[in-house]
Amino acid sequence: MLKLGKTPEICFQVHVGSRHTTEWSNSKTRKKLVKANPPRHPGPFMKEESKVYVGNLPPDIKEEEIARLFKDFGLKSVKKFQGSASKSFAVVDLATPEAVQLAIHQLNGNAVNKRQILVSVWEDRRRPLKSSSMEMPELEPVPFEELGLKHALAPKFRPQTPPPLQPTVQYAVPLEMRSSFLLHMLKDCFQDVAWLNTVPQVHGEVGLLVTDALPQTPYFWAIHLTEEHHQSMLKLFTALAKVESQVPFLAKQDVQRGTRCMAECILGNEGGAWNRCWVLEKFEDQAVVFFVDYGRSATVPLNSLRKLDSNEFWKIHPLAQPFVLQEECFLPQVAIRQVLEGRVAGLSQMEPHIVKFVLKAD
Repeated sequence: MLKLGKTPEICFQVHVGSRHTTEWSNSKTRKKLVKANPPRHPGPFMKEESKVYVGNLPPDIKEEEIARLFKDFGLKSVKKFQGSASKSFAVVDLATPEAVQLAIHQLNGNAVNKRQILVSVWEDRRRPLKSSSMEMPELEPVPFEELGLKHALAPKFRPQTPPPLQPTVQYAVPLEMRSSFLLHMLKDCFQDVAWLNTVPQVHGEVGLLVTDALPQTPYFWAIHLTEEHHQSMLKLFTALAKVESQVPFLAKQDVQRGTRCMAECILGNEGGAWNRCWVLEKFEDQAVVFFVDYGRSATVPLNSLRKLDSNEFWKIHPLAQPFVLQEECFLPQVAIRQVLEGRVAGLSQMEPHIVKFVLKAD
């Protein structure tokens, strides 16, 4: 069970500009997690990293409507297929693997004509991967007498066939949590990568303020609730609030991959807050940015980005850091800005800077 809001006296309130207030506090709201289901079609398949699978679509939906859902992710093509009389699915080709990850992050679980759609990486099951190893053929059983042994030596039990191994679910590390991505971001924004080395230092019993999570996976971003991080939050958000309306907007031609700037990060139904960000991609009049203090990506209009190139705003390392639940995964409806209680259980084997987290038992 996901335990929320039992860390005492945790309440941060920061005024960001004249319109938005970001208040993070412990809550009594409880959210459930769900065990991951094993894959329905075990076995290796060829993954096409620029395509997404869109499932549980209404049967009468048109390809033009599907295209509108993915227009902000570098849409290249849409192909709809009729799965049954009651629903259909589609394969959508996007510009880059990064756009695929962002589309999954933002659209998976959304409602389309009162149906909750499934958005995931497309696996082309018509082209199985070639295997370098060959399986041994089935062998016919040989009667014990034909082995030339006496009946007295015959075993008193029949060898048992070991039960088949249960398939396990392997989750790919999200793009924004990979060291290859974080190293580029940290070097462009902060001119050093020291923060990445300090991430694994979290240990023991901890309280985590969730800033973003990937539904139906165990991965999430959170701020480790310490006095040091509290002071950093106050200092950073106060500085951003002072310059929000003063720094100029960036010209379209000045926005490129790797540009560090400031944009408004929408935090669910509770409004938004201006935050430091780093430009991932640029599509016509839109930009895909990574909010470094929340660990989340978003597509925003180019004309909404403000200049934030002064080094004084980049002295504080990112507030949020990557975590992975050890045993559970998040539901599509994720409670952002809630406090999780639990303990650190080591580091991820796939990416050693990702901290494994065990939720506190009831």
